[in-house]
Amino acid sequence: MAPPTRMTLEDRQVQILDAIVPAVLEHGASITSRQLADAAGVAEGTLFRSFGDKDSLLRALFDRASEVAYDLTDLDDLADETLATTVPAIAGVLTVRFTSLFQMAIALGPVLLAEGRRDDPRFDELRERIAAILAEHADELAVDPLVAADALRTLTFAAATGWGERSAMDMSDVTGILLHGIARTDTRKELRA
Repeated sequence: MAPPTRMTLEDRQVQILDAIVPAVLEHGASITSRQLADAAGVAEGTLFRSFGDKDSLLRALFDRASEVAYDLTDLDDLADETLATTVPAIAGVLTVRFTSLFQMAIALGPVLLAEGRRDDPRFDELRERIAAILAEHADELAVDPLVAADALRTLTFAAATGWGERSAMDMSDVTGILLHGIARTDTRKELRA
């Protein structure tokens, strides 16, 4: 029987980061090293060997949340035969991802502010990928695919963040606005006249 393989540092880090998400969302940046270790099911020394210090661990957690939010690999799987099915599929995935990222940013605010975080260039890469998917439906679009991608990305981000109180928008609202606008059908006819 072969001896068990040792976990790589990167695998250990991912395992820890995935395990601590609920605790960090509950306690925010004021979470203690002991609480982090308990949530991860490891000793505090393991945390320090894996990440150096608590702030480095929390920054790595936000980086991991960003990687997931801006992952482009599975977006192609959302492309469907019609625009009416492609838009809700993309909007649903983006809303879940942006909600998680926004919650993590709020929880880790002091750590991220101290670091002076800037806009993530992957936000623009996401726009390009969405536009490429929507370009497959160019004959169904009233605007350029990049404009449609901006609208989809912006509305899903707004629905996910819900500044102040939760956003009044749900996924059917986002999809409806993207596919049909905000005007009623009879009002749209009057606007065109």
